[in-house]
Amino acid sequence: MRIVSFGGPGGEQPGVLVDDHTILPLAPVLAPLGLPATDTTHILALWPAVRPLVEAALHDTRHHIARADVRLGPPVPRPGKVIAVGFNYPVHSNAVLGPVAAPTEPVLFLKLPGSVCGPYDPLIKPPETTALDYEIELAVVIGRAGRRIAPADAHAHVAGYMIANDVTARDVALGAGIHSPLQMQLVRGKGFPSFCATGPWLLMRDERDEQLDSEPLRLRLSVNGEARQDGWSSDMLFDVPALIASISNSMDLLPGDVILTGTPSGCGFELDPPAYLVEGDEICGSITGLGELHQRVTDEDITQYKTPATASTIRTLT
Repeated sequence: MRIVSFGGPGGEQPGVLVDDHTILPLAPVLAPLGLPATDTTHILALWPAVRPLVEAALHDTRHHIARADVRLGPPVPRPGKVIAVGFNYPVHSNAVLGPVAAPTEPVLFLKLPGSVCGPYDPLIKPPETTALDYEIELAVVIGRAGRRIAPADAHAHVAGYMIANDVTARDVALGAGIHSPLQMQLVRGKGFPSFCATGPWLLMRDERDEQLDSEPLRLRLSVNGEARQDGWSSDMLFDVPALIASISNSMDLLPGDVILTGTPSGCGFELDPPAYLVEGDEICGSITGLGELHQRVTDEDITQYKTPATASTIRTLT
């Protein structure tokens, strides 16, 4: 089953794809039963009870809407945490760090929930960067809470999988430089609005279960039709169970939390010469069975934040 969200930014509501062209909104299915139907996170937490109700309503066409008539938002619009994993693909890791020993534990950082956007929303390039870069990643969404989860139990805590583009302003993230790690600025460089596109849907794990858990998934990304990234999830240094086990040793994992599992090689900074994103660039990312996301790079209009002070405003402030 494919979970989506639809509607304007900040006002998305959850739905299910009946087919590639049709959405079943979940509000009319669940609200009459007193179940929360406006927040995807609540639905994920109740999924074992909700799923039979949704399946029974799939062919009730009274509430169907056309996918083409609405904006698709991020499948989980308001995640509690977005936990990202660095250096999880050895070739990409070597490009960043050089030939150093592989990490013995997953390297974690957090992206701000406000960086999350929909799969077709523009990627807003802030004026602070001239080194805007892409990272196609497999995103894992938590459906069942847990702490200190054993690897053998990890898949039982997974709601499903989706595509993510973990965007980075590399010059901002670098801060004072690679030799000054305490002055790096990962939160700034990875936390701007629109720097975490997800979707177009969340493929629930019960759709393919063992196949999704064990089959290598192909990750691809192109810019303006030029292939840039092409890798396989089987190349990850730490697989999904190992990531969940390690992360949950440090923090509670809750329904709706998102784990970004790392990116294969081919990012813009790895090319010779580097090829960073600029206004007008078209990004297409895909992962086996999870659809495609498309983003167009657009320069941020910072004038919208500048309100000239009027004489009356100045008098009020003084």
